[in-house]
Amino acid sequence: MPILRPLALVLVATALAGCQTNPAADPWNLKPIVRNIDGSINGTTETIKRGDTLAVHLDASATTGYRWELVRLAGDAVVSVPLADLQPETAAGVPRVGAPGHTTFRFRAMNPGTSAIEVVYRRPWETNVAAARVVRFEISVI
Repeated sequence: MPILRPLALVLVATALAGCQTNPAADPWNLKPIVRNIDGSINGTTETIKRGDTLAVHLDASATTGYRWELVRLAGDAVVSVPLADLQPETAAGVPRVGAPGHTTFRFRAMNPGTSAIEVVYRRPWETNVAAARVVRFEISVI
């Protein structure tokens, strides 16, 4: 019995250490998204609080060969949560083949300040061709 009490204290301390307020302490992106926005973000500044996550949903169609790509993230106010995902349009919960969808980028607010972001919609193999669409915006962290 005397050994169980110190072991229980170590387990409780370890569990509480995982409950820190550092936004980077969520490596698996388990915190909920606090704001969703679409392509109307172009040319604007969105303000979010430290630790919050902003999701930007941009119209896309994978069958055309075009992909959204993050080309600029300036400033240390936010970090990009890895792996933007493409969600196809569905019919009764089943993805429709060839249907358009949207690509989602997630940004986590880390430090007070502003970060400038640019994403482009282009075919990866067309290196000397201008992007079909460009979305530029800023995220301000308070």
